[in-house]
Amino acid sequence: MNLDELRSVQSKERQKDSLQNLRPSFYQEVGDYIADLEDERDRAAEQADDPFSAPEVGRLTDEIETAKDVVEAIYERRMGKLVKQASLAAAGMAATDDGLTAEEADLFDDLVDRIGSNKTRVLDVLEGAEGGAAGSGADAS
Repeated sequence: MNLDELRSVQSKERQKDSLQNLRPSFYQEVGDYIADLEDERDRAAEQADDPFSAPEVGRLTDEIETAKDVVEAIYERRMGKLVKQASLAAAGMAATDDGLTAEEADLFDDLVDRIGSNKTRVLDVLEGAEGGAAGSGADAS
């Protein structure tokens, strides 16, 4: 994992309406990559006379912040697509959950279940409201 790979994923995610296939461990790999950069930055800071002005510390800090920004943008873009797919799946329409990370697959399944449960709840309320309205209309006559 590196910044170039993250930017490539971000670019592909922006270009496609559908979710691109990512490894199930994608977010874990990004977390490991960022942790490695932070460890490397800490070591560079320890070796520097003035860590605040050390070029290597600054470079690593910039790379860490950029990686976090890029992965957050990837996540947000994918969440929009994932919610749309979950909504389709809950409605019994064709939807794909291919290429989801482990975290996204869990969320997808939860969303489909929650959307289905909510639909049942709303329809049950509507059936009750229709029955109640007819009953109250008869009482008023």
